[in-house]
Amino acid sequence: MVQRITRITVETDTFLLVRRAKAALTWCPACGAEVDVITLTPESLTDPATAVQVEDWLATGKLHYWRTAEEAFQICVPSLLQSSA
Repeated sequence: MVQRITRITVETDTFLLVRRAKAALTWCPACGAEVDVITLTPESLTDPATAVQVEDWLATGKLHYWRTAEEAFQICVPSLLQSSA
């Protein structure tokens, strides 16, 4: 009996949309490097879809984030991309 093997490869792309966030280049303490970050203000977290997404990212444990003096969250973009993958 001849055994056949079928190999299926699926490629996916991830599209990430962040609303009401400011982008900047700053130091990430967890990466130990200068990285792109997004800053979420308290107003941006009032959007229910954004708040749920941030909670999902935090649940991965891979997300690098910290609070600023202005009570905003800064999120390391490289860690964000890993969290959303």
